[in-house]
Amino acid sequence: MLLINPKVQKLGKFFRYVPMSPPIGLGNLAGYLQSKNKNVVLVDENITPITSESVTQLAEKLTKPYIFGITSVTGGIKRAHEISDILKTKYPDSKVILGGIHPTVLPDETLQNPNVDIVVKGEGEETLLSLYETIKNNTDYTKLDGISYKDSSGTIVHNPAAKLPDINTIPKFPYHLFEEHKERYNLGFIASSRGCPFNCIFCSQRSISGRKYRFMPPEKVIEMMDLLINKYGHKFITFVDDDFIVNKERTKILCRLIQENKFHEKACFDFQTRSDTVTEEILILMKSSGFRAIDYGIETASERVMKIINKGETVEEIIKAVKMTKSLGFHVSGTFIIGLPTETKKERWQSYKLAKELDLDYVRFNNATPYPGTELYEMAKKENRLNIVGKWENLNACATLVENPFVRTSLAYVPLTTTEKELRADILKMNLFFSLRPKRVIQLVLRRVGPVGWFSLPKRWYLNPKEIYHFTVFVLTVFLSFVKIFIDFSTDKEDIKSNEEK
Repeated sequence: MLLINPKVQKLGKFFRYVPMSPPIGLGNLAGYLQSKNKNVVLVDENITPITSESVTQLAEKLTKPYIFGITSVTGGIKRAHEISDILKTKYPDSKVILGGIHPTVLPDETLQNPNVDIVVKGEGEETLLSLYETIKNNTDYTKLDGISYKDSSGTIVHNPAAKLPDINTIPKFPYHLFEEHKERYNLGFIASSRGCPFNCIFCSQRSISGRKYRFMPPEKVIEMMDLLINKYGHKFITFVDDDFIVNKERTKILCRLIQENKFHEKACFDFQTRSDTVTEEILILMKSSGFRAIDYGIETASERVMKIINKGETVEEIIKAVKMTKSLGFHVSGTFIIGLPTETKKERWQSYKLAKELDLDYVRFNNATPYPGTELYEMAKKENRLNIVGKWENLNACATLVENPFVRTSLAYVPLTTTEKELRADILKMNLFFSLRPKRVIQLVLRRVGPVGWFSLPKRWYLNPKEIYHFTVFVLTVFLSFVKIFIDFSTDKEDIKSNEEK
């Protein structure tokens, strides 16, 4: 079976310096199938582009009937369909399976493509294994839970949802599958749990696992840490769990095992969590166990907007948690969502002000993005403010930050309380003004890894002409963003003056 991770639309020069993790979801699928002695080949388009020629070479590693599995988030669904067309044109008798968040939420749309045969919905390990076995044995897969498919007449059929797989049966992540390209990947990522018990209106994770939270046994997490630290030599490990410390007893056990294995003497660790899950006790324990950086999803500085997005915590709780975290010596980053429903300009800039007052080490201001399957998506439709370009090509929460400042795609959502021009300008100003403070620039340029491991310049980059070129282009892009802000500001002043004269 060939598993493919499509390349999401180009995200600009900025992402050359963001550590690229292996495709964790697809890696878990491959590892699970291999643990059942299935022949699996994995291709990540961020490394190896899919073409008619490359598919021929990859198919030589497989046996017929060919099975192709493609994962896709919303931002990559256009490319997923393009790859489906390549595969089916080349091998008409193959089975093309799509999975991931977007096909799970919109299976009917996905199956409208005549070159897609089956959609796997939700967490796919057990379902994909059953599909593999039925297709290879030429038996009936149409009764399997967790899939949508087209019957012999072309009618789309939706089978009942499959139960979530027992996370204890999922093997540790197969880092060995990505060793060949470890110069491109940063392997230092671990997903040690799945799901989140909260219900924020902007998060599409609920579409995969509902509000159920499950975590791997601490011993299995330690095995993966051992691989990363002692085999691959990683000194920084990022836990990508939606909320790392939902279960504090599990966190305490993990910290104890880290100390017993002396991992905290060889590496340090980053994670993300919520303000209402941290306590001084757990933070002190984690700090002594090598955890050095925390990412909080702050979202907004407005208590009013906080209630609208159903975050389940208050701005006051966030401020208290951040101050406590910083007092204990952690690096603290925060993400904000700008352009939420009913948000005013004053409330937007309260977020920027709060980020500065809290002296956060790193901040990202994202544009509110109505991903399918979220309550925000339904709200945007109800307001008649949902704006989808092409095949979901503008569904990117970082669009304002990473796109070419002079070549733009319309935002997918702009609340009724503002205009797209004003919203874009505010988001861009917030990101640039916060990140380009002299203190922050010096940290990024002189240190290989930023305070939370999010920004990485290659070792001795200043001695490599190629890297000097790319970094210069990156800086130039930032400069052009400032130019665009100035042009927009000047235009706005002229428009105001003209209207006043009229």
